[in-house]
Amino acid sequence: MSVQKIIAIICIFAATAVAWMILGAGTSSRTDSSFTSLKDEVASLYGGEMIISTPACYSRRTRTVEEVIDGKTVQRNYSEEVPFDLTASAIHIMVNNDQRKKGNLWFPTFTTDYRAEYIFTVREQDISEGVFISASLESENAIYDAVGVEVNGREYEDIAFLIRREEIQVVPDDDGRIRLSLEYHATGMDTLYYFISRHAQIAQVQDFTCVIETDFFDIDFPTGMMSPSVKTRTDSGYRLEWRFENAVTGKDIGLVIPSKLKPGEIVTRVTYFAPVSLLFFFAVLLVISAVARFRPHPVHFAFLAATFFSFHLMYSYFSDHLNLYLTFGISSFVSLTLTITYLRLFAPPLIAYVWAPLTQFLYLVVFSFSFFFDGITGVIVTICSVLTLFTMMQITGRMNWDAVFGSGGIREEPMR
Repeated sequence: MSVQKIIAIICIFAATAVAWMILGAGTSSRTDSSFTSLKDEVASLYGGEMIISTPACYSRRTRTVEEVIDGKTVQRNYSEEVPFDLTASAIHIMVNNDQRKKGNLWFPTFTTDYRAEYIFTVREQDISEGVFISASLESENAIYDAVGVEVNGREYEDIAFLIRREEIQVVPDDDGRIRLSLEYHATGMDTLYYFISRHAQIAQVQDFTCVIETDFFDIDFPTGMMSPSVKTRTDSGYRLEWRFENAVTGKDIGLVIPSKLKPGEIVTRVTYFAPVSLLFFFAVLLVISAVARFRPHPVHFAFLAATFFSFHLMYSYFSDHLNLYLTFGISSFVSLTLTITYLRLFAPPLIAYVWAPLTQFLYLVVFSFSFFFDGITGVIVTICSVLTLFTMMQITGRMNWDAVFGSGGIREEPMR
């Protein structure tokens, strides 16, 4: 094959790569715009991030401070909180994956059952203006149900203070303790956080136990959160435990809810990766053609590039309306059919019916399908690349490359 034809094939490859970049950018933009608007709608219905904060128990005292303003001494009164120690915490959170579909996108919504018991130790000498407890329902758009509040055995039917994030005054037991029990059923999306410290401060954690049970196996934690002390696999998911006897930490606890595959994200990644697939296909086809003494024209490569592009074009727009796996299957079948029915018109049967479709299946279908499995795409590409290198080296090891690229070239087979 002449140098001019190889340059023409390179130009065809470059033009197709540009087309893929345009298609990928369009798919990404379409996905981002629809995802943002639909996510806001889902959040308004089911809530956003679920945030659970540790309640606080404190007294309040008034301090008088003298200040000099315009040469005059003025006394000002300031009210400050005197916190009491949280000496025991027993939290249990059940998280159930309850994903919702909006439009053609899946969102990681979930339900949670939260139960917790806290014990505060009150110092008699620090009680100035009474003892107060502050607790709240942090997630504004979440749906809270079966909310229960109990302090020292007394059940509170009016839970408005949790909604308004107000404090309530309580009376310690005879042993100087406040026992607070909280429970509710709630909804959320994306992530669940349990904040150990208030206002992102470093906190002392005593006799602390937090258990999160899930009904899913794909466990992940937000950046900066603590890993569980014990991680136990159950029949339906995991049991995660955080246990501390007496620790000091500024870190909190979090859990990322797994999400189903989003068509737009998968399609975009596959489209941006497409030039690699086509590069492998062209390289193998050129080598096989040289071995078989067959000279395809650059125009043939242009149409073959179009069959690759048809896969991603169909995959991009059909996935907006059909199941992602069904769309992948249809796009693969159509692309392979276009290649086979085209090559049979002019290429040797072995290339048209075996080598070309097998190569396209490997580098287009298998490479693209690997994106369904997060983290293994690079492994699959590496394995296929090494196997391709080995196969091509064995096939071409005895070829006379001077004859292939020399002036005499290879005797061209008649068109069939």
